[in-house]
Amino acid sequence: MTEFETSLSVGKLREAEIIAFFQSQGHKPIPIPGKFSGFDFFLANTKQGYEVKQDWKAHYSGNLVVEVEMYGKRSGLMATTADWWIFDTKTEFIFITPQAIKNLIVETNPPLRQFTGKGDTHPKKAYLIKTDLIKNYSAKILEHNKLQKPTN
Repeated sequence: MTEFETSLSVGKLREAEIIAFFQSQGHKPIPIPGKFSGFDFFLANTKQGYEVKQDWKAHYSGNLVVEVEMYGKRSGLMATTADWWIFDTKTEFIFITPQAIKNLIVETNPPLRQFTGKGDTHPKKAYLIKTDLIKNYSAKILEHNKLQKPTN
C-alpha cells in the first residue's frame, strides 16, 4: 500500500468516527461517495456540508496547511463549497468555517508557500497557519480521545 493509500484509508476511518459522533448527537449525516470535491459529508437535518482535513504533521510542526491553489487553479479554501472544515490534527478535531479562515488570513497575513506535498505530482500554494491561531478563530475543538477511542 502506498503512503497516499494509507493516508486515505486512515482519513476515511477518522471521517467515519466524526460521522458516528454526529449521529450520537442526533444529527443525520450522509457521506458523499466517490470523488466529489465539495465536501465529505452532509448533515441532512441542518443542510450543512463538512470537509475533513487531515493534517497530522501539525501535531509536531505547529502549523496547519490551508491549500488555495493547485495546477494553476483555485483549490482548497478558494474552491470549497463546504459550510464547515474540520481539521484532524491526530489529537484534536478543530471545527471552523471557511469564512473564518478567510477572515484569519486577511487579519493576520500568514505566510503563503508553494511546495509539492508527498504523493502530489505538482506544486500547490498554501498558507501555513499556526494551529493555535486557527483555534482562536474556530467554533469548536474536540479532543480525539473524547470523541471515540484513538485510531492508530
